[in-house]
Amino acid sequence: MAQKMKDIGSVLREARTSRGFTQADIAPQLDVSRATVAQIETGRRSVKAEDLRRLAAFYGCSLSELLPPATDDQEVDGLAELFRAYPDLAEDRGPSSFAGVCATARALTDLEARLEIDATAHSLPSYRVEQGNMPWQAAREGYRIAEDERRRLALGEGPIRFVDELLMTSGVRSAKATLPTGILSISIGEPDHGLLIVVEKNLGLEHRRFRYAHGLAHFLFDTEAPWRVCRSGGAPEFPEVRADAFASALLIPQYGLRRYIETLGKETLGRAGPTVLSLFSEGDGRDKTGESRRVDGRQRRGRHPITLSDVLRTAHYYGTSPSVAAHRLRNLRLLTDRELDQLKTMLRSEKHTPIERELALQAHEMDSLCSRLAALAASALHRGNIDTPRFNELADLAGVRVADRKGLLATAATPPQQEHRSSSRTPRRATSATSP
Repeated sequence: MAQKMKDIGSVLREARTSRGFTQADIAPQLDVSRATVAQIETGRRSVKAEDLRRLAAFYGCSLSELLPPATDDQEVDGLAELFRAYPDLAEDRGPSSFAGVCATARALTDLEARLEIDATAHSLPSYRVEQGNMPWQAAREGYRIAEDERRRLALGEGPIRFVDELLMTSGVRSAKATLPTGILSISIGEPDHGLLIVVEKNLGLEHRRFRYAHGLAHFLFDTEAPWRVCRSGGAPEFPEVRADAFASALLIPQYGLRRYIETLGKETLGRAGPTVLSLFSEGDGRDKTGESRRVDGRQRRGRHPITLSDVLRTAHYYGTSPSVAAHRLRNLRLLTDRELDQLKTMLRSEKHTPIERELALQAHEMDSLCSRLAALAASALHRGNIDTPRFNELADLAGVRVADRKGLLATAATPPQQEHRSSSRTPRRATSATSP
């Protein structure tokens, strides 16, 4: 342990001096004295994961750069680095812990290999991103690439029913787990467990759906980092801004949103423009002159403000939180800033809760990671790829009750082949009582 503290301290000292900072410069970042910084760098004092995160943000580097390289007897992979940066994640407190989810993902990878299912080998597309220095550029990239992903996945303009199942078809696994305080989600990709997005289990269903789409963005854009931890609070970095924009546009496509708002009796054509339109005609072919006409839309039908009920229905239709739906409407100019502020005030109050309960249907969620593991384990047992004890181990990981395992095996059994009689003989015809 003492040697590990010395190794970390040496790396932190090198990171500080290479950037021209003094120990006095670093002390305020950690809210400690200069003497404490000196003790950390000499290995006489341990450093918390939160302090490493603060230093990484201050230096503008990844957290892994502030960790010492793994020795020969340590496993060199992204998961090992993540556990070294966040020791709490390495504690296996059962299937609902982060370590437990990783164990489930590894078991699924091994099972897919036994069944010759190359599910984790699907390569995601590589998108070129601009090296901009403005959050607006990052948001624009997120919106643009979300539209490209919707076309690639043939999603059209409708809502996504199960985000986690959709990701599974692209080789991206997702699950929920109990994460340390302040961590919303973790995206990590390793050969033994594939691309994996783990979201805090105590978030609401609509928030978890958003975080799953958010994690997909990190796999599409931030391909150089072996893992990424997304936290709540603090100034958002460019990758987080881009991922947020991607998630909102993937879940709520702009053209589909416009059509849905119109079904609620609210016109969208003129909301983003003036109430009086000017139409121009290129001429009738006999000459090159054209004419324009003005169309007054100030008294048009459907020119009514979008209400809280409209926002709640939109959020339920697309499976997002009301706040995401409201901001998406604002970005498409279907809401003004003033209307958005009014709706946000109403959403923060408790008045909308009974309305939301009346409008929303019962949400249904399935655990795609565990359900896939259970289904493939039953298939592997029938095919002889695993034995019964191994099946029971996998069923335990997937959370399948002992009483339900017989039924699970029955659903995975091959239906019996129906016997077909030979039709070589000519079928007998019914004869009439009288001859012709």
